[in-house]
Amino acid sequence: MDRITGMLILLTLLVSLVLLLLALFAYAPIFCSCVLSLLYTLYFFVANEEHGVHHAQESENRFWTIFAVLLATVVFFAKDSPIPLGNWSPSLGFVSVVLSGYAMHTWDRIVHRRDLSRQVSLRRAGTATSSLTRLKDLGIPVEDQLKRINGCLAAIDKLLIPSTINNYINQRFVMSKEREIISIFEECDARALNYLVSHVKLGLLFYKIKDHNNFNSQHRSEIIQLLAVVRLPILTVMSRVIVLHALQLMKLRANPRAEYWVRNVILNTHQDDLSELKTLTDAKGDYFCMNKLIHDDIKSETTRQEILTHIRKEAIIQQNHVLMRTKKKKRKIQSWRKVLSDVDDTLCSSGGSYPAGIDKRYPKKVVYPGVLAFYRELDLGTEGPSQWPENRVGNLVFLSARPHVYKDVSEKINHAKFARLRVKPDGRQGLHTTPSLLAGDLASGTEYMMRNDMEPLALKKFDNFKRYVAIYPEYRHCFVCDNGQGDVRAGEMMLDAFPYEFEALYVHVVKDVSKTHGYAPERWREKGLNPCFFRTYPEAALDATKRSPPLIRIEGLRRVCEETVQDFISIENKKWQSHKQAAARRMELNQNLWEVNNYITSKGLDPVPMIKAEQVWSIGEKVRTPYGIARIVDFDSVHDLYEVKLDWRPLTKQLEEHLACEEEKREKKTPRRSKNPESSITALETVVESEEHEEERGGNVEPKNKKVVAVSMLTPPDKRPDKVASGQLRVGMETFRDSIARDITLNDSYSDSINYVKAKVQSALISKYTPPILPTVRQSSNQLFSFWTPKSEPARKVAIFKAGEQCKTMYGLGIVEDYEEQRHIVIVKLVGWNAKAFLNEESVEIVSKGIFESLFGPFGSVETTKLHDFPHAEGTVIKTPFGEGKVVRPSPASTTKFSKDEGVSTIGISLTNWTLGNNSHPVIYCTVETAQEWKSNKGKESKTSSDGILSAFGNLLSKPFRGSRALSEKRSALVPAAEQYYKDGAAVSTSFGPGLVKRFREEDEFYEVALMNWKLANGCFAKAILRRDGISHRLAAGCIEGYSVLTDLGLSGTLASVDPTTGVHIVTIPSAGLVCYLQPDSVVRPLKAAVGEEVLTAYGDGKMFKYHIESDTYEIALTGWNAKLYAKAETFDRAGDGTQIRTDTFGINWLLNKLFFSSDKSVPETTRSRSNSVVSARSTTK
Repeated sequence: MDRITGMLILLTLLVSLVLLLLALFAYAPIFCSCVLSLLYTLYFFVANEEHGVHHAQESENRFWTIFAVLLATVVFFAKDSPIPLGNWSPSLGFVSVVLSGYAMHTWDRIVHRRDLSRQVSLRRAGTATSSLTRLKDLGIPVEDQLKRINGCLAAIDKLLIPSTINNYINQRFVMSKEREIISIFEECDARALNYLVSHVKLGLLFYKIKDHNNFNSQHRSEIIQLLAVVRLPILTVMSRVIVLHALQLMKLRANPRAEYWVRNVILNTHQDDLSELKTLTDAKGDYFCMNKLIHDDIKSETTRQEILTHIRKEAIIQQNHVLMRTKKKKRKIQSWRKVLSDVDDTLCSSGGSYPAGIDKRYPKKVVYPGVLAFYRELDLGTEGPSQWPENRVGNLVFLSARPHVYKDVSEKINHAKFARLRVKPDGRQGLHTTPSLLAGDLASGTEYMMRNDMEPLALKKFDNFKRYVAIYPEYRHCFVCDNGQGDVRAGEMMLDAFPYEFEALYVHVVKDVSKTHGYAPERWREKGLNPCFFRTYPEAALDATKRSPPLIRIEGLRRVCEETVQDFISIENKKWQSHKQAAARRMELNQNLWEVNNYITSKGLDPVPMIKAEQVWSIGEKVRTPYGIARIVDFDSVHDLYEVKLDWRPLTKQLEEHLACEEEKREKKTPRRSKNPESSITALETVVESEEHEEERGGNVEPKNKKVVAVSMLTPPDKRPDKVASGQLRVGMETFRDSIARDITLNDSYSDSINYVKAKVQSALISKYTPPILPTVRQSSNQLFSFWTPKSEPARKVAIFKAGEQCKTMYGLGIVEDYEEQRHIVIVKLVGWNAKAFLNEESVEIVSKGIFESLFGPFGSVETTKLHDFPHAEGTVIKTPFGEGKVVRPSPASTTKFSKDEGVSTIGISLTNWTLGNNSHPVIYCTVETAQEWKSNKGKESKTSSDGILSAFGNLLSKPFRGSRALSEKRSALVPAAEQYYKDGAAVSTSFGPGLVKRFREEDEFYEVALMNWKLANGCFAKAILRRDGISHRLAAGCIEGYSVLTDLGLSGTLASVDPTTGVHIVTIPSAGLVCYLQPDSVVRPLKAAVGEEVLTAYGDGKMFKYHIESDTYEIALTGWNAKLYAKAETFDRAGDGTQIRTDTFGINWLLNKLFFSSDKSVPETTRSRSNSVVSARSTTK
């Protein structure tokens, strides 16, 4: 299915949907209006994942419950509803609405609980059992501890009762169980702690343990603080990965301190352990990868930059250790390379299914032979073990153009596909590791579908790569893609932006290389980009082996070829569209295997066996070939060639033989009866068999023990012969004897007197045997009663050829110049070479438009060439990069329809601004496409095939994405321009101490930084020239974004955010109603709470009244009794530091108070935490 067909189908579906909606509105306007409103609300909910309602699972659960209630109300109570249950019985309708809401509420909780209970599948085989055995030998009761934790978790996790209601009704019981779980984690030793973290459902545990509304019951914050901060040094890398995964499942925005915990885990992991932490986080086989954690889940730009800066510094240390050989690191035993790959038409064939891909060479969804082995060998590299270790985690990531949809809806499909590929259908190993996935977006996908614009796809993949490289700067990156969309363009941008990190580009050819988006070999040569275009993966592996330095071992090359052969054989025959398709792919692979065998045998290795073809035609079978009728003599399974013996006898003899054979077959099926009436009484049906011995005639070996079967009627008894020779039955009928002789002749080889020819014919050129047909002679066209009409031949149909018409001839395309009607000769000027042809009119075919082309010509792929327009006319003025010029050698006239059969057309442009010594002008030669770009000003691309009605349709559908497209168009088309990240005057931190940015040098992307701690004798500060990697924004000492600080103005407030580009600290001061923009030096120190903020103490709730800096003491006004508390920071807690249960008006506690308790309690007020989530605090009683 091509693009135009897909667009027409989509247009048909949309029109049908609109007509259906109009019909439904005419039948039930109230019901349809309500349903459409709810569907629009649902779309808005799904399309805005950054909205606050997605910050916590409880909020999402309430949305789905309310949506189900409203939908059930419409279905059961709307007057024109198809199920107006509430109109018949209001009570039954009300019960149905309540049950629908509760069912949705319970279903959403069960689905979320199942996701939280899914443990990380990173434990290696045998690790859990051996670890448990060692702990038992040491006398550590780790099994009992695990059972206690699971028992407590089951006690507080009620399947049909929401946690909020359960915590309210059974508060003391729930809090005691939570405290028991925390105490187990506090008291166990390091080995037991790592075992418990690896085997408990930590995501469900973090979610079910809550922060309750008093000082001593911040249980969720306490257990996460215990694992992510207090006991973090004794956690292994695997345990740290599980803690990060549990925080992602809980959602970081559900707790305001979650970003701080993530930052602490990453910043306290170093060098090779940090690389392993990142790789394991990406190898979990789900949506929650390191890229999502750093770039999506963390909202604070300050925290994100701190993490990325830490990663860059650790990567530099790793690289220096290797260069200086100061440590025996893991880098010496493995190749540190990330293998990035596309999915459709690179990993598996799309079968030409639009918009996934265009490759029709292989069946749809078939994994290309050898691709998985090529990934593994690239990841294995040339250092370290020669075979892939069983327990090693790989470095494979897929860059897909398929858009990200709500949560992990689209990603789940791809991860399920990757999981199936871990084991091949025949039981062999598949993917060597669990890969991660970087998805596209709807904006770029819509631009591609509506406008056939591949640049947004390339930009999106480049953006994903840029984010990925920021996480893995210590690795080299190899990109495997195809040339069907914008992957090659994305690879060029990767090299431009990251020349040291980008290692190689491998491009799977699925269409003509010259039609690749962004194809510019001259520009690539200047940049040093050398992409490898390949058709099979043995060809790609051969290039990777021959590179300097090589990317894979020669033994790895042989393994790739061996698995290619096995992969091709394992493709089921029913998946191929035809035998010819399979044969063409087998020949293609064998050709590359032959090249590989030549190389590896020269290196002393054994060759790889070729792929053998399946024998379709049996030996001795009659077939039809392009050279005539033949019999199969032999079969070459490697080259798929049949040796045949051609029957070049006269056609009359072949036909005579065939008719005799057919007659004999009919006689065998229907035996003839004797005309003698006496014979009908005594006749018997007899089978006569005659055996032939092996003969060799003319070098042809015939099959042994051939049997000729004949059926006849014997003569009456009185006419039977007296004696019968041994081994032969004499028959009195001459026809029976002739029949036997004829059958022997047909089944035997051709007689010695006939000269036969042997030939080797490819399997694709052989077809099933069909009987020969004699040529028919045209009969006289005279009518039966010829005296009624004159005996004259019918009038000849006169062909009409007009000058200038385009035509097809046996010599190629041409244009009619003249037509001699009397001689029936057409004079044709041939296109592509300077020649004229004088041809009979039967040899000339006029190229005419079909019905579909006539209807959709304005926006189809076929255009009529105008001979008087560019590029087919001389004198056209074109402004080139070398000056203004005129076309002196135009392109020959042709049609786009047949451009596949022609070479690349070039034109000559005379530069009128340049004059040589002989007063002539130099001439440059370029392709028509390049000249068209120059002519159309600033290289704007010509209109694509989506012009016309489909373009208008695309504009209609792409309105919601215009904003994102306009944003993407602002990006640079080629290399991203040097961008100044840190502004002039920004306060930054360097390895030489704090500094101040003086200016940014665009020519080399260096910053001039004044070092504030280095003062020279002349009173000036020392200046350092640094790249961006050596600079980070300066944060006030000890301060954390979102927490309370003290300023040099004497006022305390909350550090709302830090602008990393300027270093400006934005501090909100609620007590004075101010927002201050301060330099880092103006922020004195961090505080536990600012003046006016509510706090939780051991004596109840209170409000921060004053901070005494000289004694580091906080003065707190206690709520409920007229007293003040003077406390240190460790003796109280800030009210907004945990996620609280809502107690405000219309909250769940308010509802339970109304239902079960008296209403004499005061209604609490609400405040908002720094994450904009509502938290409760009791009001002051007067």
